[in-house]
Amino acid sequence: MTRCEYCGKDIQQSDGRGRKRRYCSNACRQAAHRRGKTMPVPAEMALADRWMRWRRITRGDGTTKQPITVDGLPASSTDPSTWSPLVVAESSNAGDGLGFALGNGIACIDLDHCYDSRGYLTDWAKMIIAPVEGRTYIEISPSGEGLHIWGVTGERTGIKVRNDLGMNIEAYSQGRYITYTGHKFRDSPLKLANLTFLFDVIPRLA
Repeated sequence: MTRCEYCGKDIQQSDGRGRKRRYCSNACRQAAHRRGKTMPVPAEMALADRWMRWRRITRGDGTTKQPITVDGLPASSTDPSTWSPLVVAESSNAGDGLGFALGNGIACIDLDHCYDSRGYLTDWAKMIIAPVEGRTYIEISPSGEGLHIWGVTGERTGIKVRNDLGMNIEAYSQGRYITYTGHKFRDSPLKLANLTFLFDVIPRLA
């Protein structure tokens, strides 16, 4: 099993002797071609020495994304000595992708499993992104089934929402790391908008 070089999604390779697939879909292949070797990153994040790598590991019946340093050692979202500048993290081959330690004003809202069985964005996800779409950087998660809404807000307690409507939301502004793919959602700008309104509203959805 290999992973898509653009979004990180698992790729089932054929048993034949042909060329190995590098991307999970034509969309990812085309996006990677357009992007070239420059990963889209908002300036505030590119200038922050808060980058790390991550590795997919199996725990029980599931998998998790373990933060690691650029040298492949265990990293921590609360230990700056395990973080690196973006250029160093990008040049590392350790693990499966990039991660960013939240804090110092930079926050992220993680929408998990927010696409329906037809591949369309769910109504609840549309509602969450509506106030900031086109104003802040949003990307597709490594699984291809979620979105990361990046922005700024003051440091505050993390939020988790699971409800009968299928909402699966986590929002953090400190003490956590989030994977970073560079796989832009639609035409998201490379800017970080204020997410305070969403951080205030999301707890009310539980």
